[in-house]
Amino acid sequence: MNLPFDHLNLRFNPFGELTSDQRKQVAFVDIESLTKSLNKEATAIQFLADHGRGKTTHLLSLHDYYSKTEYIKIYQGDKPDFTEQFIRFVDSVENLTKKSRLELYKKTSSIAFTSHADLSKELHKAGFSVTTIKVCMENELTLRDIFTQRIKFAQRNDGAIPVVDQFAIKKLKTLYGDDIRSMEGHLYELFQQMERIENVKV
Repeated sequence: MNLPFDHLNLRFNPFGELTSDQRKQVAFVDIESLTKSLNKEATAIQFLADHGRGKTTHLLSLHDYYSKTEYIKIYQGDKPDFTEQFIRFVDSVENLTKKSRLELYKKTSSIAFTSHADLSKELHKAGFSVTTIKVCMENELTLRDIFTQRIKFAQRNDGAIPVVDQFAIKKLKTLYGDDIRSMEGHLYELFQQMERIENVKV
């Protein structure tokens, strides 16, 4: 019986949807300087970028250092009732109304969140010291490392595996700019169709 992706020496398509825990395992982020920041009261860390640039991956990776603290995802139209928390992680804070965000700040001593918009002004007014991380994944070497990590995570056995080389990355950047989510979607479709281990052709 042939196992799915066995012909590529993989256990599954490396560019399929991952769980939060899996995303932490394959994350390729630089957050070392932030890992103790939230222990100081009135600290805010915002990860800024458009859709698909890796904001959530950064937030999840930082949350790993504060794994006992609250992590919530906000969807359009959500109106959560916030309780008092010393440290809180919020994904997609821009989906809250300004009124809800101000309530969030009042109920939180230190916070890390993702956003499409820079909320520094309202955070400063609420008494927070703000660190802003503009998430950008357009460096070709970084992209290569991210894609290689995803493929190795799906690797079945020792031995050769498919490679996303610099030529493929240049083409992906031409198609999608720095939208890593769209790049991974494109690679997912290519891996679905691959018949043998080789350099991926975009």
